[in-house]
Amino acid sequence: MASNSPDSRLLANPQSEPATRLAVDVRRFPGVRRLAVDYAYDFARVAPFFSGNPVDRQAWAEAIARSQAHNRRRAEVAGIVAAQQRQRGAPLPAVEAARRLTDPRTVAIVTGQQAGLFGGPLYTLLKAVTALQLADHVAREHGVPTVAVFWIDAEDHDWNEVRSCTVFDDAFGTRTLSLPMRSGVDHAPVGPTPLDGSIGPVLDELAQALPKTEFSASLLAQLRREYTPGVGVAEAFGCWLEHVLGDRGLVVYDSSDRAAKQGVADVFARELSTPGETGRLAAAAGSDLITRGYHSQVHAQEDGLALFRLDGARRPIRIQNGQFLVGDTRYSPDALRREAATRPDGFSPNVLLRPIVQDTLFPTVCYVAGPNELAYLGQLRGVYQHFGVPMPLMHP
Repeated sequence: MASNSPDSRLLANPQSEPATRLAVDVRRFPGVRRLAVDYAYDFARVAPFFSGNPVDRQAWAEAIARSQAHNRRRAEVAGIVAAQQRQRGAPLPAVEAARRLTDPRTVAIVTGQQAGLFGGPLYTLLKAVTALQLADHVAREHGVPTVAVFWIDAEDHDWNEVRSCTVFDDAFGTRTLSLPMRSGVDHAPVGPTPLDGSIGPVLDELAQALPKTEFSASLLAQLRREYTPGVGVAEAFGCWLEHVLGDRGLVVYDSSDRAAKQGVADVFARELSTPGETGRLAAAAGSDLITRGYHSQVHAQEDGLALFRLDGARRPIRIQNGQFLVGDTRYSPDALRREAATRPDGFSPNVLLRPIVQDTLFPTVCYVAGPNELAYLGQLRGVYQHFGVPMPLMHP
């Protein structure tokens, strides 16, 4: 986020890093709000909302110790990741990195984004590269096996978020390429949605728009291999990201994988057993942020849970008169809790619960976050404590 901020020292290594750096002051960027600026330049002001300062070596040591001590289903998660990699034909360095997840000493640097068309916006790639750099740094400085993980937010249902891609054309103007709007599936998870025949004309438009270079032909050929009719949006995105960074050891994870839900059934059960508590904790932190002159990024509904029910679409779960309400259907608390225990793949976390699910599955010591992510993550310290999951450091 800021290469001349105190956080830039985190990656500094005079023996291996080039002496020349490009200084970028994010305080000059439009749209970057005060919380993100203070996180980078005056961490003490926001310290109560986070688990540690990412420029403090001791904070890293403590985060590593917390993560290693937490009980996890490492072999199970590593097996699920390996199956995804086989499906996509992941490069060997990525496969070898994923195998290290079985080691109880291994920690993870995690980042993520929605499965944007052709890789999505540039900051998706920047976040992934930052995670790889941090993983190398942590392994070297702290002597622990460290893996960079990219979490594809494949259960998000916002089709507009992923259906477009903006590129520079040969006149250095911008051109936005888009898949058509979906009809009749407004709240269905985006990731499993198969591409249809409309992808061909969009690829043709991309070929027409991009400046012609020595890389154009191979890049377009690879994109045509990944983005083909019948392939899911998340799978195409994951294949492309592995093509770009898999040889560096980036582990790509599709969060819509039903096989992983059993590993977070306890998280879903706790959310259903303490309905509304996640939202209340996040709202209290949001109020505290506002009192200190910041903003609250996420506003939870008083009767809402941080959980969706999946039945082809993601439907919010509400509590009303002691019963759960999904659309117009009522469930007794016991019935929905039993369903979460026996069929956890029928549930999906919302923005408040997603980091808890992520850090239950992976031994996360640090999450690489964008400015808006920092804002809502700052509302979750109490939520992490509520679920008994170690809160990682956040790297802007």
